[in-house]
Amino acid sequence: MTSFFEVHEKCIGKEKMHQLKNSRIAIIGLGGLGCSVATGLTRLGINKLILVDNDNIEQSNIARQILFTKSNIGASKVKTAKDALTAIFDNLDITCIQDYITVKNGVNFLEKTDIIVDCTDNYMARYAISKTCKSINKPMIFGGVQGYEGQVGVFNYKNSKPFHHIFPNMNSLLKVENCEASGVLPFVVQTVANFQVIECYKIICNKNNVLNNKLLCINTISNKSRILNLE
Repeated sequence: MTSFFEVHEKCIGKEKMHQLKNSRIAIIGLGGLGCSVATGLTRLGINKLILVDNDNIEQSNIARQILFTKSNIGASKVKTAKDALTAIFDNLDITCIQDYITVKNGVNFLEKTDIIVDCTDNYMARYAISKTCKSINKPMIFGGVQGYEGQVGVFNYKNSKPFHHIFPNMNSLLKVENCEASGVLPFVVQTVANFQVIECYKIICNKNNVLNNKLLCINTISNKSRILNLE
């Protein structure tokens, strides 16, 4: 009988597959990014996930949030996501946390993780995640989307700076978020989420070229990208 991950093993070997299977990753936010990241990690071979979100599914979510269908409107995002993921592989170890991440509860929720993936869409949550990552010494993989553009970066990894130290002025970020927020299309969300999954893979497998204190900026329409060194 063939393995679900037989083709993966041909590429990276059984040892790396074992590392992936035994890593525990927290995904904060089950919106467009979070749904795509959760799907990508599950199909990569990650067996242990912590899903954190306090929202229920709305009609406007369905077009971007690939774990949900119209029949799920009104249901819990984390519980529906767990059901959808276990329909792919039924042996997953998934913890659902229906709550918002704060500086006070973050340590209790996230201290048993190896990597924390920020899939939120607001800077209040990102600062709470960043401060928690600093407190428990875990890497944070940031993803942001707006319009046709996306950004991906890694913080608090191998003694690098946390997000809230790189961007200390939260008030200015909140102003940008409130005044310049725009819509986003599903292919932008999925592109950024795929890069977040790639950074998870590189960290778990100890690969080079992690976006450590760097920001990959992608324009999906112009096909242009650049990497900013934030140090």
